Amino acid sequence: MDTKLTNVATNAVIELDDELYPSDEHEWSSLVSSTKYALDGTMIVEQSIRKAGKPYTMQAPSDMGWLTRSTVNALKAERDKLGATYWLDYRADGAVKRVKVIFDTTGDDAVTATPAKEFISPSLDDPFIVTLKFLEIPSV
Repeated sequence: MDTKLTNVATNAVIELDDELYPSDEHEWSSLVSSTKYALDGTMIVEQSIRKAGKPYTMQAPSDMGWLTRSTVNALKAERDKLGATYWLDYRADGAVKRVKVIFDTTGDDAVTATPAKEFISPSLDDPFIVTLKFLEIPSV
C-alpha cells in the first residue's frame, strides 16, 4: 500500500486504502486575487500566491476504499492530538505524492465513517466508508 498517514513527531504510520484519493484536488488554486475600486473608479487588482492551506478531502467510491473500525479509531485518536502534523502519502499521476498536513478540524467532520454494511455488534474488523479532511501546511 502506498497511501498512508505518518505522524511527523512519532513516525506512527496508519495504512490507508489506495482507493482513497483527494476528491477536491482540482478545486483549489494557489493564486488568490483581491479587487477594489479607487475613488476615481479605477479597479485595483492585487494578486498573491498562497503558501499553504490546500484542502485534501480523501474519499473513495462507496464500494471501494473501506477502512476497518480499528483504523478509523486510530485516525480519530490522531485527529485529537493537539498540534500534530502528518505526512500524507497517496498515489496519483503514476507516482506517490507526499504532502505535509494537519487534520481540518474547522468543522466536526475531519474524520467521518459510515458502516459499509448493517451490523448489530461491531468488531474492529468491520468495514467503514470514510472521508478524511486535511489542510496542507508548509513542509519546512
